[in-house]
Amino acid sequence: MNAGKLGLTLVMTALLGSCMMTPRSLAFRHNPVPADAAANGTAVVTTDLYGAVTTTLTLSGLTPNKAYAAHYHAFGPASSTDPCASNGPVSVGFPPFTADAMGNARVSVTSELAKITGDAGAYINVHFADDLTVIPLCAPIKTSKG
Repeated sequence: MNAGKLGLTLVMTALLGSCMMTPRSLAFRHNPVPADAAANGTAVVTTDLYGAVTTTLTLSGLTPNKAYAAHYHAFGPASSTDPCASNGPVSVGFPPFTADAMGNARVSVTSELAKITGDAGAYINVHFADDLTVIPLCAPIKTSKG
């Protein structure tokens, strides 16, 4: 590769890398349910300059080989201080996923920033896919409405 092409490659790599904002990492907490008592994980949220938000969940301690669903939820009417207890509507859904044989899972979703800004992205829940009322994990993103 000649020096000109190498220089252009380095400039393009630097420009593309600068399009991503600093990622925000959020810890999941276990909800007070007996399901998946050892479950834990993180949500890493990265926004690009064009308003696209990519959220990657890295989870462990799940039931091996079990199917799960995860969603961003808006603040609901039940609480103004604990988003995980507020029972808000779904604002963005993650693709369905299944924990591996060790109980680990990783899933990502990309959405428009507008779909999770304000109170629309107050928390992320991880549910059993076969029973959405079972919510072993929640990652609070906001601590109060508004």
